[in-house]
Amino acid sequence: MPRSLAPLWALVPQRPGVPLLKVGGAPQAAGPLDWPACEMCGKPLRFLFQLPHVEGRLDLAPYASVHVFQCENPDSVCFRWDPEEGANAVVPVTAGAPSGVEPPEGVKPYAEWTLGFEPATEDTAALSVDVNEASDEELAALDRAQAEAPESKVGGVPGWLNGEAMPECCDEPMHFVAQLAAMPYGLEFGDNGRGYVFRCQRQDCARPFRFLTQGA
Repeated sequence: MPRSLAPLWALVPQRPGVPLLKVGGAPQAAGPLDWPACEMCGKPLRFLFQLPHVEGRLDLAPYASVHVFQCENPDSVCFRWDPEEGANAVVPVTAGAPSGVEPPEGVKPYAEWTLGFEPATEDTAALSVDVNEASDEELAALDRAQAEAPESKVGGVPGWLNGEAMPECCDEPMHFVAQLAAMPYGLEFGDNGRGYVFRCQRQDCARPFRFLTQGA
């Protein structure tokens, strides 16, 4: 059976990059942005990366961009990998007066990287196999697909490192938006881990986005 390759976009370091598509530095928002705090320890979260709405490539409408933060307070044990505990945040921004927000005192920004989109494909069927019920042939195809798929991307399906962990919202599985590898950006996602952004399927959801990480 021929492989079914789904189109998607790899996220790659690039100068100049796509406006508002970047890792590290200070958030650059297309509208008003309030810096979030950790719901577990109360300290300001650390800015990780941001994604813009780009017609035909990354649909975030009605939002102009989303901005991802996580707790990195060295004096607490906050569950920053968990999508529900409040130790990370995906802050959506609607279009308005552009704003640059400086990190709060004591929050050190990551080195800034500008990103671009690069056309890519992945074997969606192989990546979506249930490892608990897969045959040896399907597991081998999964290994090949994981090796060939981009580590950082928008679209496609999640490239899980530690087994499927799809979050739910409003009693439904969330929609996968993007994933970002910790390397080469030096992000704190465990040992060479990945961060994953998801969106609720309901348009009227009060908290439409979630973020989680997995370590290698």
